[in-house]
Amino acid sequence: MLLLVAFLSLSGCVNAKAPAFSLLGSYFPSWIACAVIGIVVAIIARVLFIRVGIDEVLPWRLFVYVCLALAMACLSSLLIFAR
Repeated sequence: MLLLVAFLSLSGCVNAKAPAFSLLGSYFPSWIACAVIGIVVAIIARVLFIRVGIDEVLPWRLFVYVCLALAMACLSSLLIFAR
């Protein structure tokens, strides 16, 4: 019974390529790259929103920018790394 539980718990461990890419000779996790992309896009959007005047009327600025960064991180993960 214990052996069956061990096999079932390890069924997700397959020999698949890790979500990483080679950068300057070392492997770099793709989720960190996606997070950086999301943060950079949110910063650029904030600068644009301040210049246009939209930032002043946003009800929850922190929530809006965190959601924007998260959405861009997920979108870049899907479009760039297909994960």
